[in-house]
Amino acid sequence: MLKSMTAYGRTSISSPLGRFVAEIQSVNRKYLEVNVHLPSELSFFETDVRKWIASKVNRGKVTVKISAKFENEIPLSVSPNLLLARQLWSAWSEIAKDLKLEGGESLSLEMLTKEAGIITYQEELEDEGKYRAVLSQVVSEALEAFDEMKGKEGGTIQEDFLKRLSDLKTMISKIEKLTEGNVKRYREKIKKQIEEVLPGAVDNEDRILREICLFADKVDISEEITRFHSHIDQFSQLLQGGTEGIGKTLEFILQELQRETNTIGSKTSEIETSKLVVEMKSEIEKIREQVQNVE
Repeated sequence: MLKSMTAYGRTSISSPLGRFVAEIQSVNRKYLEVNVHLPSELSFFETDVRKWIASKVNRGKVTVKISAKFENEIPLSVSPNLLLARQLWSAWSEIAKDLKLEGGESLSLEMLTKEAGIITYQEELEDEGKYRAVLSQVVSEALEAFDEMKGKEGGTIQEDFLKRLSDLKTMISKIEKLTEGNVKRYREKIKKQIEEVLPGAVDNEDRILREICLFADKVDISEEITRFHSHIDQFSQLLQGGTEGIGKTLEFILQELQRETNTIGSKTSEIETSKLVVEMKSEIEKIREQVQNVE
């Protein structure tokens, strides 16, 4: 199934450890880029979250936000740095004494809270497995909602692709019919021109054949048309094949379609054909813009 890179998924779960909420959103990127935002108490699990996302997402800029409201305990110990606090208090007391300030009036705990390192935090993960399990669950459920939206958006894009591919097939078929008799028409034109300039010299087939061969080399687009049909078929098969992560392959096929279209345009000079080439380029560009949002 075709999937869009633009999607959003959210879920929340309650467990004996507390209430956990996970939000996942993504936008298009050429490669996979994962940004994880975890509560400080759970920062230890960032690598795990990245692995869980990478196992389900092929490319795109993915942002994961997880919040937690703990119930009876938290995986973190908070301790005062008493030695530092005593030294700071002593230093402030000396300052107060030197400035002849009345004792205690200018000293308070608030002053200590402004000092870095007064409080220390340390991870306490005796029950690491329980926290990893609940995080895995909330991320997994958010990924399900996220993936569902990707599929819906991808379905809309796929319908648009199939319609435009059908239009491209129609246009290349018209070009094929318009250019079918080019060489024959040119042969008659050369004959007529020679007859007008040199009456009775039309029998000189060698000269005519040389002119026709040169012209045929310049205007023959049969190979380009064959390759164009092949690229269209490959694109369609990928869309309907159910394979995930095909965005990069689709981009490559579009480059080849654009190349063939440019060559056809350079080899043909008929007004109707030129108009069709312009329309084909426009359709390919519209598909290319959409492909950039396909995973």
